[in-house]
Amino acid sequence: MNIVFVGFVQFGCRFVGHLCPKSQHMRKLIITEWLSLDGIFDAGKMDQWWLPFDSPERQKYIQETINNCEIMLYGRRTYEMLYPYWSSFKHNEQGVADQLNNCKKYVVSSKLKKAPWKNTTILNGRFIEEIKNIKQENGGYILVQGSGTLLKPLLEAGLVDELKLLITPSIVGEGERLFSGKIAISLGPATFKRVDENAILITYQPAQLIN
Repeated sequence: MNIVFVGFVQFGCRFVGHLCPKSQHMRKLIITEWLSLDGIFDAGKMDQWWLPFDSPERQKYIQETINNCEIMLYGRRTYEMLYPYWSSFKHNEQGVADQLNNCKKYVVSSKLKKAPWKNTTILNGRFIEEIKNIKQENGGYILVQGSGTLLKPLLEAGLVDELKLLITPSIVGEGERLFSGKIAISLGPATFKRVDENAILITYQPAQLIN
């Protein structure tokens, strides 16, 4: 069974999930990304770098990450891929539809005029300041998955508490890369976890901007 977060592509998904209680702490912002060994996270090439390495352990990591968040933060492209799929579900299909449909969502976009997915707020213009304010609230963490264009501004603004990279042993060679363009960020310290016989999870706590 292939477990794929449809924020990337329209492959079949199946999660077992539940709504999680709020934490009584200021919110963390956690970015978790899936990518190949050479940095490709191209949705159109997931049959090469993602699907061949499915496992129960990897599924569990993805399930826990989604189930334990309280707010989801998207870029426009990821939001527009997710919405048509999940908004059609009304009875907690695949065990996580209620969470995705009912949790609070923010989408960063200067183009969207309407956000039809339930409980969605559009952030445009001064979205960094708005996210700073959201982080000051008590509650569970804010999750970013996919939405590669948000990484640079969030990292540079010092808003990221954890950057988690789930890496599969594939070298794709070409396609959309997670980090592209000019960016200079110092990351550390790092922790490593072997998720299964193929995938590794590297977790960074961003330290400071490189001058």
